[in-house]
Amino acid sequence: MTEPSPLAAPPVPPGTLTLVPTGREIVVYLEELDAWISHLSATLARIDADAQLATRPDLYTADITLAMSLQQSITARRDDLVVAFDSGRVGPVELAESSRLMWGRLPDPLGAPSAFTLPEACTLVAALVDRVIASLSHDAVAGSGVAARLAAVRAAIERCRSHVEVLGTAAPDLERLAAELEAVVATGERVAMQAEVARVDGQITAIERDLIKEASGRARTAHRLAELQVRYDELSRRTASVIELAERCRSRIVDPPILAVPSVSVLGSPPGARAAAARTADDWIAARTEIDGYATRLERCGRALAEAELAYGAPLRRRDELRGLLGAYRTRAARSGFAEDPVLEDLHRSAHGLLWSAPCDVVEAERRVERYQAAVRVAVDADHRPDADHRPDDRPDDRPDEEAP
Repeated sequence: MTEPSPLAAPPVPPGTLTLVPTGREIVVYLEELDAWISHLSATLARIDADAQLATRPDLYTADITLAMSLQQSITARRDDLVVAFDSGRVGPVELAESSRLMWGRLPDPLGAPSAFTLPEACTLVAALVDRVIASLSHDAVAGSGVAARLAAVRAAIERCRSHVEVLGTAAPDLERLAAELEAVVATGERVAMQAEVARVDGQITAIERDLIKEASGRARTAHRLAELQVRYDELSRRTASVIELAERCRSRIVDPPILAVPSVSVLGSPPGARAAAARTADDWIAARTEIDGYATRLERCGRALAEAELAYGAPLRRRDELRGLLGAYRTRAARSGFAEDPVLEDLHRSAHGLLWSAPCDVVEAERRVERYQAAVRVAVDADHRPDADHRPDDRPDDRPDEEAP
């Protein structure tokens, strides 16, 4: 941050108390006064911040307080001028009022006339600001050119201390750097101070970054534990469901899959005890390593459950598909007029009896359903053939050879 520059000379109001200015002159003056007040406000804010960091802040309090009070009076009078001028919609009376506001005395905080006119107040506040700037330039800290940066470094050190306290970790370099910084500041040597502030700033930034990273890691660890607990509860419910599915498959299907159903209860709940008791960075590393290992095992358990669910569910789903297929073809046969066809009925009864038996031989059931499907298709197609007496069980080889004419 650069040092505040001296204020430019304030603009001089047009006219006098007895000589009324023109509207154009007032416009120009208001524009110049606005720019000057903006510069004044920024300069006062900067020297006030520098003065608070000075070796003896109390030496500048009176001058800065008076300057700020004058700034408020000047700004208020500028606002009165803007209202009186009313964007140029003025007559002789409004112009005379504007002249009085520019050259008359400013009110004090109680509203009584003060000792200063607007031009005098502007000149006085400019002189006060220049004096404070000159004094600050000789101050060991404020005049070093690093006052603002020094304040930022001190604030960063305090933030790091708060992080250390919350995290319960050790940061020996933090206090060492803080002590080295204050020792150099106490010497009042500007060059050494500038170099030390730059050095400490870089190292404190690195320390703060590491502390924030550690805090973020701990927060992620807590969040991950919560996620693993949700996943564990989900797999617990799923384990019970897959066990029930496996038992149903074994009781209803011939030659069911031979596959063990893993139980997530063997893993136990997520390991949060080590993280809860962690105090040092090494403790947290150990806790995260334990959680990572648990998460890997939990994921393997989830995949094994999914594999078992798929294996035991497939035969039952296939049996249900065959049941639906058998019913659909029987409906097709009935709609085509073959509801009481004895051959089709025998094939249907054979497939139906096997599909609704327990345990069910799904492989044999597939063959029987396929035979029934083929027979229904032949029968339905035969309905449109010239030989209406053709039946699904008729085979060309079964017919007696007809005598040649």
